[in-house]
Amino acid sequence: MKQFKLVLAGLAAVLLSGCALNVDTMGVAGMQTTRDGFKQALHKEYVALAKSENDEGDGADAEYFLGKAKDAGLGLDVLPQQMGERNLPGKTKGAIAAARTQLVNKLWNGAGELTPGPSARAQAMFDCWMQEQEENNQPDHIRACRQGFHAALFDMKVKEKMMAKMPAKMPMKKMAPPARMPAPYVVYFGFDSADITESEMVKVKQAYADYRLRKPGKILVAGHTDSSGDKDYNLGLSRHRAAEVGNRLMELGVPRKIVKKSRFGEIAPVVESGDSKREGKNRRVTITFLR
Repeated sequence: MKQFKLVLAGLAAVLLSGCALNVDTMGVAGMQTTRDGFKQALHKEYVALAKSENDEGDGADAEYFLGKAKDAGLGLDVLPQQMGERNLPGKTKGAIAAARTQLVNKLWNGAGELTPGPSARAQAMFDCWMQEQEENNQPDHIRACRQGFHAALFDMKVKEKMMAKMPAKMPMKKMAPPARMPAPYVVYFGFDSADITESEMVKVKQAYADYRLRKPGKILVAGHTDSSGDKDYNLGLSRHRAAEVGNRLMELGVPRKIVKKSRFGEIAPVVESGDSKREGKNRRVTITFLR
């Protein structure tokens, strides 16, 4: 632990040596926050990350972390960043996906309520790890965030381990408002293929982990193709792609009754490429959570 603290101290010294930007961290840092212990702790952790990025000269990430700090302080639901929002090196995706799943599982099982400080620390350090890994040019920073995440994850406690110590007739607490639904997940496919690659399967697993945390009433799985080839063929291909993603979600544990699959073929592109054109961004399946 002493070695880890030294790493963090060194990281802070490096960050403070940078050129500060004009990002108003003080206003969010001094705001009146919710009484929720976990969200209060998240607010502080994200403010600290925003200050570090601001001092280092990274205005975009400073604003990103500051936005999460503000939302947490207001009492809104703030979850670990989705992997698809960062351009991560391929060889790191497996470890980061596994880490996110561990974190989400513990949060789902009450860690934020039972151990708010370590839970907030773990979530912030996970986002820090993602951000530094995307930049991929400061190994000491990546290591410090990763080690910070694992140290805090170890200290997170979940309800299963606490229930045996509680009285048999413990009064029920008022349920927190449901978490907001995330942006749609997008799974991409190769040309004329309905096979899910290993890297794209990470997104399906992430969607399943977030399903457990957010409990949507429905999950819409919509298949699409590019404009290359016959329209009727593409309609069938989009159906196969949606079926493949939907089946993987159900294999992971999503109930069949809430998975609604649809096919669009080539009629709803995200990139207007014209007729008979190959376009990777149009060869996709979207996974959308609904209440």
